[in-house]
Amino acid sequence: MRIFITGISSGIGRALARQTVAAGHEVWGIARRAELLDELKREFTAPHFITSQCDVDDVAAMRAVAAAMREAGWEPDAVILNAGVYFADGGEGFRFDAHRSTFGVNVDGALFWVAEWLPDFLRRRAGAFIAISSTAALRPSGSAYYSASKAALSMAFRQLRLSFADNGVTFSTMHFGPIDTDMWQGRRMFLVASAADAAAAALRLLERPAGSYFFPFVSTWLLRLSSLVPDRVFLFVSRLVLKRVRE
Repeated sequence: MRIFITGISSGIGRALARQTVAAGHEVWGIARRAELLDELKREFTAPHFITSQCDVDDVAAMRAVAAAMREAGWEPDAVILNAGVYFADGGEGFRFDAHRSTFGVNVDGALFWVAEWLPDFLRRRAGAFIAISSTAALRPSGSAYYSASKAALSMAFRQLRLSFADNGVTFSTMHFGPIDTDMWQGRRMFLVASAADAAAAALRLLERPAGSYFFPFVSTWLLRLSSLVPDRVFLFVSRLVLKRVRE
């Protein structure tokens, strides 16, 4: 299988690259940081692992990568939209530049690739899109930018899943809870999964029906169960829990 992955330089994306290459898939991955891509190239000697430096907040850069893929005759069977950024809310007020950057990466940087490859998937009546979202799409996360962007991505995929349900193309969304990556500020505990476990969970969606999924089970189940709790109460409790896991 040919798999295209965004944001492969670190965290879940790096684990996705490792696992897909190890499974024998052909992989084309993109990321913004050239030095980390160089590390990956040295780590993987697989002949079918290709990388491109690309900032998914830059439409021209994404178009250049898409053109290079087509010129090489490299058409994916699956697209995993993993790239993401997080800016915390600050005391200085709402930063519109942070809002634009977050939506540029987390939403536009994902949906660009849907627009790019969906016509090919529809022609073949086969293909899979997987969006990496977050439980922040369901509850405030400490960042108005991040929560809104993940909610937008999740809703877009819900509609795409309905719109193309009978065309052989699948749209699945993985909502992650706390994962042990640079974005997680607490310590490792049983409620916090590793990046490798998260990547494995995302890859399992390639074999499952299109839908909306959650991982890890316990933390995401508890969060969804809290949907009836007012936001202020949820924020108070979550701050207490976060304080404990930081200790």
